[in-house]
Amino acid sequence: MINKINKLIKRFKFKRIIDLNMSQWWSIDKLEDFQNQRLRKIIKYVYDNILGYREKFIKAKLKPQDIKTKDDLWKIPITTREELQNNKDFVNDKLISATLYTGGSTGTSLKYYESEESREIRWNSHLRGWSWNGYIPGKKLAIISSAQGLVKDKNTINLIGGLTIENLEKNVEQLIEFKPQHLRGYVGSLYILAKYCLDNNIKLEGIESVDPISENLYNFQREIMERAFDCKVFEEYCCNDGGACAWECDSHEGLHYFMERAIIEDVDGEMVVTDLWNRAMPFIRYKNGDSVKFLDKKCSCERELPLIKAKGRDNDFLITKNGIVGATYLMYHGIGYVGAGEDDSKFRTGIRAVQYVQKPGYLLEVNLVKNKWCKDEEIISFENILSKVTQSMKIRINFVDDIPKTKKGKRSFIINDDKELLNKWRKMK
Repeated sequence: MINKINKLIKRFKFKRIIDLNMSQWWSIDKLEDFQNQRLRKIIKYVYDNILGYREKFIKAKLKPQDIKTKDDLWKIPITTREELQNNKDFVNDKLISATLYTGGSTGTSLKYYESEESREIRWNSHLRGWSWNGYIPGKKLAIISSAQGLVKDKNTINLIGGLTIENLEKNVEQLIEFKPQHLRGYVGSLYILAKYCLDNNIKLEGIESVDPISENLYNFQREIMERAFDCKVFEEYCCNDGGACAWECDSHEGLHYFMERAIIEDVDGEMVVTDLWNRAMPFIRYKNGDSVKFLDKKCSCERELPLIKAKGRDNDFLITKNGIVGATYLMYHGIGYVGAGEDDSKFRTGIRAVQYVQKPGYLLEVNLVKNKWCKDEEIISFENILSKVTQSMKIRINFVDDIPKTKKGKRSFIINDDKELLNKWRKMK
C-alpha cells in the first residue's frame, strides 16, 4: 500500500516533506516536538513576510521569539475570516500554488491560496486518511455530490447529484454494473441513497467502506448507511482553510487529528487552527467557525494522534420558544426512525427524505420527499408528531422531488436561517 502511495506522489511531482505513513506511529512527544519546530518556522516567516500578521504581532507587543511552543499560541490574537477576506496583506503572491474556496456555509465564500508545500501536505493527508478505510488510488470508487466536481478516472464513477426518484434509479443501476469497492460523497446525499436502497430492498454487493464528507454526520445516518451498504462508515473532517483535518480509523473510537498538518486548539468549544505549512496565505490562530472536543482517551489502534469530535457550523438545530431541538431528536421523533435490528415497521418508509429550514418568526419550513407508496395518514402522523416536537413553531410543508442543495451540492438536514435568534443563542451559551 505504501509503495502505491509513494508512486502516486511521484506522479504529481511532489517532493516528500514528511512521511505521513511513518509519522502516524510516532509517540505523542515526538509529534508535539515536530509541531513546535514547524510552528517556530511559520511564526518567524509570517512576522518577516506577511504584513497583516506583523501588524497583529506589533499591536499585541509580540515578537517571533515569544512563541516557542504551541502552549504560547494564546498570546497571538485570533484571526477571523472577515480579516482575511480579499485582504492582500495576508497573502504572498509569489508562493501561490493553487486557489481554493470555502463552501460558504456562513453566507460568504472565502477565496484563499496555498503554497506548494501546503498543497502537498493536504493531498498526502487525504491519501493517509483514505487508506485507513482501505481505499488507495486504483481501487473502484463511486462519488456522489463531490465538492471537487467530476473525477476523471477509469476506476471512478460520478453518480448523479440530483436525487430525484429517476436519478436514484439511474445511480443504483450504475452501482450494480460498476461494483465499486468504496463510496464517497456528501453526508446528505449518501444518506438519501442509502435510505432509498433500504426502502426498495436493494442490495449492493462488494462495497468495503463508506466515506461521508463535508457535512455533520449523525448516528442515525451512520446506522442507515451501514445497514444499506453492509459495511462500515469511516467519518472524516477537513477544513482546508486552516489545515485542520481528522480521520476515523478502523477502531471507530473517534477521529484522529492530523498533528503533522496543523495545530488545533479548543477555545471554549470553538476550533482555532494554525496551519503549519501554508506560506502563500498563512492561517495563524484562525477561527474557522467549527466546534471541536478533544476526547480524553487513547485509541486502541495504538496511534497516538489525538482523538477529537468535530462539527461544522453551529446552525444545524432548531430554536423553539422553549429551547433547542437537535438533528437526532428530530429524526427519531419526526420521521420515526428506529435503530438497526429493531422493528422496521416503526419507520415511516413513505417519507424518503426531509429537510428542516427555520425562518424568522418561529416559522419552520419542511422540504419533504415522498415515496410513491406514501399514504396521507403517514403525512398527517408526521405533522402531528412534528408539531409536538417543535412546540410553538408554525409549520409549512413543501412537497419536493429532491432536497434543495447549496451551490456546492450539499444537503443540510437542518438549516437555521433566523440569524438574529442564532446570535442570541450563541451569546447565551
